[in-house]
Amino acid sequence: MIFNACRYQCIALCLLLSNFFHSQMIDYRHLGLQQAVEIGLKNNKNIQISHLKQEMSATREKDLKMEKLPDIEFHTSYSQVTNLFQYQDGVFGQPTKYNAINGMYDFTLSASIPVYMGGTIKNTEKKAAIDTEISALTTHMDERQLKMEIITAFLQIHHLKEQQNLIQDKMKEDSVNIRQVKVLKANGVVTVNEVLRTSLQLSNHKMSWTELNNDIQIAEHKLKTILSLPEDQEMHADTEDLISDKASIPHIDELTETALHKNESVEITHKNLSLKELDQKITKANYLPKITAGGEYFLKYPNMMFFPPEPYAYRLGMIGVNLTYPIGNLYKNKYRMQEARENINLAKLQIGENEEKIRHNVYQAYKKFEETDQKVTIAEEAIVQAKENYRIVRTKYANKLSLITELIDADNTYLEAESNLISVKINRQLKYYQLQYTIGNL
Repeated sequence: MIFNACRYQCIALCLLLSNFFHSQMIDYRHLGLQQAVEIGLKNNKNIQISHLKQEMSATREKDLKMEKLPDIEFHTSYSQVTNLFQYQDGVFGQPTKYNAINGMYDFTLSASIPVYMGGTIKNTEKKAAIDTEISALTTHMDERQLKMEIITAFLQIHHLKEQQNLIQDKMKEDSVNIRQVKVLKANGVVTVNEVLRTSLQLSNHKMSWTELNNDIQIAEHKLKTILSLPEDQEMHADTEDLISDKASIPHIDELTETALHKNESVEITHKNLSLKELDQKITKANYLPKITAGGEYFLKYPNMMFFPPEPYAYRLGMIGVNLTYPIGNLYKNKYRMQEARENINLAKLQIGENEEKIRHNVYQAYKKFEETDQKVTIAEEAIVQAKENYRIVRTKYANKLSLITELIDADNTYLEAESNLISVKINRQLKYYQLQYTIGNL
């Protein structure tokens, strides 16, 4: 006993140490996308609820299978009986007294098993199995949705960081410009106004940097909430190598076919139709007879099988078959059957509606992804134009052929073009993931 107790303690300690070292291996300061997905699937409360519902469906399926087993009951009772008084001349006349056996008891063991229930038990079991399958599909759909949320959060954080890095570079460039303008001011080439304008440009960029820094913290806190991490857990998303320019997709027809085969909602609507058809069979069973087999074996006292009863205990067993035919259901079941047929028609319409919706969602996601390709090309051309414009204006300003306001406008235009290119590239990656999510590949 002592050896076994020590062994169990060692096993528990090893499990605790294993969990501890596993948690230590995760670098929350540089949390990658794949790690975040694994943590989310493990910790997210909505996913835990989905898994629990799936387990509950499986448990209910097992419970319904027990309906085919026999029902066994044991009954016992004891009664103290008074003497019998019989009123031969009315309740107000003098009764005649008969001595009765005052003590009565019985011990009864009975069992019954359904032989034929019109298919109700079998179809109910099939329904439970389909419910379990639907629950599994719903869980998988929730997991895919969580993955999409995590990917979207990572792309948002990456977008904010890229914008912040861009502003950081502009702030360094502003500092260089301020030093150059101050030198020109000292030589009497420019006025104080130009020094103030360049300083104001730096201040505006500092303000933008601060806003982006706060937005990054908010976005990372949202990600931490999605992953159900403790509030005191420091976490920073590692978004390096998150953007790929090699994302390509097949033709729209192939995407639609994939979606109709892999999207969980399609299979769920078909299984819902199967449920409605089983409901119709269960309702139709109300027209059919119910047959059960059963028996009982008992020990009773006194012997009431004779008259007058004899003061002896006796044993008796019985076995047989019961048939019940619900005649009233011949007219009561009419509208239940009509409702069952209407539910089947509704389920068929929902299948068609869902497929149409999926076809449109795939088409929309596909066109939006194509649109981002065009936007990236336009944004890259705008970068070249804005950069060249900034170079020309900067050269003119150095030769005092343009004003500081023109230089600042050109700089802002160049910054806007760079910022827009970052946005459209990240949006392209997001649209790619959204398309994969729509067809069921994510």
